[in-house]
Amino acid sequence: MQFKVISPNVESSGNSGTDPQAQIEQMLSGNSVFLFMKGTPESPQCGFSGKITNILNSWKVPFKSFNVLADESIRQGIKDYANWQTIPQLYINKEFVGGSDVVEEMSNNGELGELLNEAFPEMKITPPPPPAEVREVAALEASVILKNNPDIRLLDVRTPQEREAACLENSVLLDQELVEKMLDTWDQDTAMMFICHVGERSRQAAQYFAAQGFQQVYNISDGIHGWSNSVDSAIPHYQSS
Repeated sequence: MQFKVISPNVESSGNSGTDPQAQIEQMLSGNSVFLFMKGTPESPQCGFSGKITNILNSWKVPFKSFNVLADESIRQGIKDYANWQTIPQLYINKEFVGGSDVVEEMSNNGELGELLNEAFPEMKITPPPPPAEVREVAALEASVILKNNPDIRLLDVRTPQEREAACLENSVLLDQELVEKMLDTWDQDTAMMFICHVGERSRQAAQYFAAQGFQQVYNISDGIHGWSNSVDSAIPHYQSS
């Protein structure tokens, strides 16, 4: 089972008279891996901050963070400190690594692993598994897989209005609340299957969750339209808007 190792978010000293650069130096000096971000690791307030959090979690290393939205002086101060005008910013052994795109590239090419090995020489740092390939299955095959594996989560990426027109009984609407829950709490070995009208929107959703590290991801390639044609003719056809 995959686990997260997230250290508590660092609190600001609350002393408005303290030099922000001195506060930043103090935070970096006490932590091998430090992330200045918007929000917290448990609740990122921007997609870029969430991306770096996910990357660090995938490497299974401890880190501390600071929510720059809680202190404007630190938010501006860290931009001046690194001469880098965007947030998030990742630091390893007090050295500025980069923002989300740079960190993602370094994670993919192995450079991030080298830095983490230097930061945690006592730990065995192993690369995260590569993204799983989405398995494309037609509705008829999908119905057999679901029958033999009832624990697979069937996730419907259509609109509530489309579900009113035609719906599989054991499916669940994939809304933003469920997306956040899946990313925060679901084990990445959880098997999941995505469905939409004809397989295009569900393919995008399946590819997204595979990229987040989920290892057993299916897409129903012909969607609920194919399900009606080949599995259950009682499921009505409809025209999507």
